[in-house]
Amino acid sequence: MEALRRASFLLSICLLSLLALLAGGSAAARPAARPGGLIEVVVTLPKAPLALAAGRDRTLAAAVRRGHSVDVRVPAAVSYLRTLAAAQRTLESRLQLAVPDARVHWHYGVALDGVSVLLPRSRLSRLRALRGATVWPTVTYHALGHPSGRVPAGVVLNRTPQLIGAPALWGPDRATAGQGTKIAIVDDGIDQTHPFFAATGYSYPTGFPKGNTAYTTPKVIVARAFPSPSTTWKYASRPFDPEYSEHATHVAGIAAGDADTLASGPRGRVRVSGIAPKAYIGNYKVLTVPTTSYGLDGNAPEIAKAIDQAVRDGMNVINLSLGEPEVEPSRDVVVQALDNAAAAGVVPVVAAGNDFGLSGHGSVSSPANAPGAIAVAASSEGGDGSPADEIAGFSSSGPTPISLLLKPDVTAPGEGILSSIPHASWDVWDGTSMATPHVAGAAALLLQRHPTWTVEQVKSALESTGAPVRIPGGGTETTVTREGGGRIDLPAADEPLVFTDPANLSWGLVRQGFVGTKHLVVADGGGGVSPWNVAVQAQSLPTGVTITPAAATVTPGTTLDVTVSVTATAGEGDAEGFVLLSRAGETRRVPFWFHVEVPQLARDAHTTLARAGLYHGDTAHHASRVGAYRYPEHGYTAGVPTSLGGPEQVFRFTLRKRVANFGAVVLARGSGVRVSPRLVRAGDENRLVGPTGLPVALNPYEGLPRPYPVVAAVLPLPGAYDLVFDTPTGAQAGRFLFRFWVNDTAPPSVRLLRSSVRAGEPIRLAVRDSGSGVDPQSLVASRDGVEVPFSYAHGVVSLETTTLAPGTHHVTLTVSDYQETKNMEDVGPVLPNTRVFRAAVTVQP
Repeated sequence: MEALRRASFLLSICLLSLLALLAGGSAAARPAARPGGLIEVVVTLPKAPLALAAGRDRTLAAAVRRGHSVDVRVPAAVSYLRTLAAAQRTLESRLQLAVPDARVHWHYGVALDGVSVLLPRSRLSRLRALRGATVWPTVTYHALGHPSGRVPAGVVLNRTPQLIGAPALWGPDRATAGQGTKIAIVDDGIDQTHPFFAATGYSYPTGFPKGNTAYTTPKVIVARAFPSPSTTWKYASRPFDPEYSEHATHVAGIAAGDADTLASGPRGRVRVSGIAPKAYIGNYKVLTVPTTSYGLDGNAPEIAKAIDQAVRDGMNVINLSLGEPEVEPSRDVVVQALDNAAAAGVVPVVAAGNDFGLSGHGSVSSPANAPGAIAVAASSEGGDGSPADEIAGFSSSGPTPISLLLKPDVTAPGEGILSSIPHASWDVWDGTSMATPHVAGAAALLLQRHPTWTVEQVKSALESTGAPVRIPGGGTETTVTREGGGRIDLPAADEPLVFTDPANLSWGLVRQGFVGTKHLVVADGGGGVSPWNVAVQAQSLPTGVTITPAAATVTPGTTLDVTVSVTATAGEGDAEGFVLLSRAGETRRVPFWFHVEVPQLARDAHTTLARAGLYHGDTAHHASRVGAYRYPEHGYTAGVPTSLGGPEQVFRFTLRKRVANFGAVVLARGSGVRVSPRLVRAGDENRLVGPTGLPVALNPYEGLPRPYPVVAAVLPLPGAYDLVFDTPTGAQAGRFLFRFWVNDTAPPSVRLLRSSVRAGEPIRLAVRDSGSGVDPQSLVASRDGVEVPFSYAHGVVSLETTTLAPGTHHVTLTVSDYQETKNMEDVGPVLPNTRVFRAAVTVQP
């Protein structure tokens, strides 16, 4: 995963011709593909991990739960973990028989029950065949924040604690400023020597320090690194990377930096404080793989292990300012680990993402889609008279594009945030990465003051008491799919008066004639059992749609049924707003969302795709019923047509087992014809398979997102899907050629045709790919370490030799297939569908 910090850049991309093939030249530089063909996957076993078992078994919970943590040292926990370890050893023995060249890397037992396995990709089928073993694909994540690139009128960590009301919870002597609570920062490593984490006045709690104690202090009490087995980076195994550990240091300062620390801001020196300034910090470094342009990346097995270890270490809150576009949640082991951590009483707080400007609604990332986590949007802080509580333009919007949940849950300041960076420095950054530690710190404050609250109650208290967040420059409150319950308000959350479970209501996609009821469990949150008045405040509601509470009042300790009814002639659109609970001048808000759809795609005739291969199509002889697709709603980058008013042709494919991917690329089209592909669940243009279902090259290691006529499903579930080839509004329909593939996990092959050539005779390399096909745009050739031009035709790359001296020369060719453009960072390792071929060639006189 990358960290969730917003890059500040200007981007202008022209639409590429769908027929373009490289006649010569090269693509932009990018990281080399990893050698050896080894991959790392997580394998889980059927028994519940300790965290989940404690959530299900009251006897076990009473023995191992310690407030919002799990004590793995008590006899009941030790016994349970030994049982899991015995089953894991049995699995390891079976693994050695089935796949002798595999090895176990990590063991899990608290948030997951299983191991991570490093093995050749070609042996995956043997691993999957082991009875009782579930193999999880590897997902790669990145940070979600970035230096803002601007000098703000005001600096913020001297303002945002006041904006969200944190000092009101600290008390005049800071007796409840997070003392004793422990916040895990799962990120790229913390500089524990920074003055914002000065340990004066702190002492290690019982059982600490943990991890690499050379990097701990009585403030930063845990320091662990979880290096990917595929990286050779010299600092990968250290909890702090002196070259790259900026993001986590910034995030940790926001969450729990010491009170009244003197900081150097862009307009002078100011006093700053973290949200929970007396809380302890745990440093869990999971981003360990350097990249050319995106800082450090980390893979799912390592992130899952860090979550597992954080729960095992006794952390109370886990902050993940990390993310990538959503993949199918049931195939995302990090989502599973977070939900299990929440079941153990640990509060997971995750950045929602920074993609609204690119993707619009439906841009919330993974693992913010985890149902048990608190997903956080970003807003302005209001420095020097500028408006506060305006939604940040980059902050991702719900629903989650694949699982269709209402996220984010809450909003916090995330624009222009001054905080710590390594080597006693300071910087101002933007991103939901910066908003998230505001909420992690807030959760720590609430846990100290209310140690009996559950994770769901912490979420409900924050979400139901949020302050309205406005549209920039407008004054109108933004929608719940942008703000969740609103900007967190800690004094109100500290006295919620009432809890609801769930904290928000979502019906997903509904159709005409739908009737559905959700059950809202209402509990006393300190306000007693007097009844609350119930009303609905709709921000938008299509015609013919009602949302009706079963009663005009609700008493804590009972359940309120809320029913959605959609008439047979209802209009399309979002229904969103709040179910309001009010009493004696106090109001609590429960967000709701659903989308009324009237899909037209099912009316189109379709052609069945039975196997991979080349296919011809012709949009000119088909109807025009679909003009737009979601989620996400936008094209992800400039140049992708989103108004598709011309005719579309549909090809249907039924996936009967789990695969890594499948997809299609438009290879050619008739003169003047324009065709724009999409990939959706069968018959429904509102069920894109996420960003990979759009015609965009998404892989960050191949450059910035750009229009490209490739669509794919990554880690899909079995079922029926439609490949739709649509025509932009006003464009010419007609004939086209496309390639369809299933489960392409291998890079192209490269073969040197002759190892000895005469001067003036070209060096020729044959390039083949039997899956998604060779992507000509990916080709990069170098000779003796210098990038050189080349020609490519009919599967052969040719490099001229007219200027070469006789003797031995070294040639390198990098080539990817079309699936690589869709791998993003949701597929590990880096560039799995890329081949780097090296050979020596003799040039004769």
